Amino acid sequence: MKKIAVIAGACAALMGLAVLAFFVTNSSDTPDTPYPAEIASETASVDPAPPEEEPDIVFAGLVGDGPAFITDIDFGEGEFPVVRIYTEEPAIDRNNWISATISLSNTDEEFEFEDVETRIRGRGQSSWRWPKRPFRIRFEDARPMLDSGHAARDWTFIANHYDNSLLRNYSAYYLASLLDGMYVAPFARFVDVYFNGEYQGVYMLSIQHSYITEGQVNLSYDPDPAVSEYLIELDYRIRNEGVEFQDFVLVNTRSFEIRYPSGRSMTREHAIYVREFLYRIESLLLLRDEAVFDYIHLPSFVDFYLLSELYKDVDIGFSSFFMQIRGQGADRRLELGPVWDHDRSLGNDWRNVNLNTFGYHPREPYGIWAGRHSHIFFFLLEMPTFYNAVVERWNEIKDGQIPQTIARIEYMASTYEASFERNFLRWPILGIRSEVQPYEVGEIDTFAGHVAFIVDYLERRTAWLDEYFNSTCCRDPLCESRWPS
Repeated sequence: MKKIAVIAGACAALMGLAVLAFFVTNSSDTPDTPYPAEIASETASVDPAPPEEEPDIVFAGLVGDGPAFITDIDFGEGEFPVVRIYTEEPAIDRNNWISATISLSNTDEEFEFEDVETRIRGRGQSSWRWPKRPFRIRFEDARPMLDSGHAARDWTFIANHYDNSLLRNYSAYYLASLLDGMYVAPFARFVDVYFNGEYQGVYMLSIQHSYITEGQVNLSYDPDPAVSEYLIELDYRIRNEGVEFQDFVLVNTRSFEIRYPSGRSMTREHAIYVREFLYRIESLLLLRDEAVFDYIHLPSFVDFYLLSELYKDVDIGFSSFFMQIRGQGADRRLELGPVWDHDRSLGNDWRNVNLNTFGYHPREPYGIWAGRHSHIFFFLLEMPTFYNAVVERWNEIKDGQIPQTIARIEYMASTYEASFERNFLRWPILGIRSEVQPYEVGEIDTFAGHVAFIVDYLERRTAWLDEYFNSTCCRDPLCESRWPS
C-alpha cells in the first residue's frame, strides 16, 4: 500500500501542473484566520467553469406539444404503477402551487389510494425547458409512497427526458443504495403518469431532495448552530438566486446552499457556523493535512467519489453535490450524499472537453473525471489515507455492487420494456439529438440501443478504472500509450 501511496502522490503532482486555481474569500464575514502564507500562492480551483446560464423560461403547463397522445391503456402484468393527477387549472408552472388530487393504482393494494388532496407545481432547472417536464407534489401531511418505507410531504417526479435510456438516474440511485458508506440513497421507483386524463409518460418517483431530511436522513435541528445538523448543496447557481447568509454561504468563491434547516429556523448564526465548518475543511485540504479526516466521514467520501467517477458525472464540482453535517462533539463530521442528478452522465454530454487536459472526453469511458473536476476529490486523492481507501473500496465493489447495478439495468429494461417503449410513443424523440448530447448518442433510434449504450459504457469504464486503480502507471501524458483503448 505504501507503493500505491507514492504512485498516487506522483500522479497528483503531475495533475497539479495542469491545473490553475485560486481561492478568494469575498465575504464580509471572512474568518479572522487567513490561509497560511505557504499556501496563499497555491492558487487553485480545479472546478469546471459553470455552464452558460440557462434562460429562465416559464412554460404554459405540464402538458407538452408532443404529437402522440394515449389516454386509455390496458395495463397488464409487468407495467409500472399508475399515477393520475387532476387539477382545476389546465397547466402548471414552477412558481405557484395549485390544488390537485392524486390517485395511485396498478400496484400492491396496500400502496394504492384514490383522490387524495395534494398540491402540485413544476420543478427543475434546465430540465424544465423540455416538453416533458418534471414536477413535485406536496401533501398536507407526510405520507409514504409505494414501498418507500418512510413518510414525507414532498415528492418529486423526474422526467428523465434528456436521457433516452431513462435509466441513468435510476441506476445511479440503485448503486448508491448498495454502497453502505453513504447514510442515505434517494428512493426511486418508476411510474406511468396521467395529467388531467392525458398520458405523460414514464416518470421516476423520488423524495424531493430538499426535504430528504423527512424520514430518510432524520437530521436534527437545534437553535444552537454548533448542535444543529445540516443538509447542504454545492451549487454555483444559488448565488444568483438567493441571499448570502440566508440561503447560502460562500467559501472560497464557491456557493453552498443550506437546504436544512430553512425558513425562520435557519438564522445568520447557523449560516456562519456552516461557512466556518466548511472553511476549516477546505483549509486542511489545501495543506494536504491528514487532520482533515477528523472532520469528514471517510466512508461516505470514498463511496460518493467512486460512484461519481464511475458515472463521469458532468455536474461534479458545479451543482447537485449534496452533503450533511451530522453528529455531536468528537463524532461531528461532514458526510457526502445523497447522490443526485445523473441524467447527463455515462457519456450523455459532450461539454467540458477543453477542461480535460489529458485529452479524454466525458462521453468516453476512460480517464479520471471526478478526481480532476471536483476540488474536494482532487486534493483528497493526493492524500494516502484517502487514495488507499479508494483503491481498497474499489476492489470490494468492482465484482459485487457494480455488476449488480448493470444486471439491474438489464432487468428493468427487459421486464418493463412495454412501459418504456410507450413513453417514446408519447414523446417520439428517439434518434433526434438534443442540446449537448453527443452525436453518437443522439442518433441511437431505439430504446434498446440506448440501454445497450449505457451497459457497454459501464462495463468498459469499470475495466478502465480497475486497471487504473491497480496499476503502477500514473496515467499522465508521459505514459499515455499505456491507456487502454
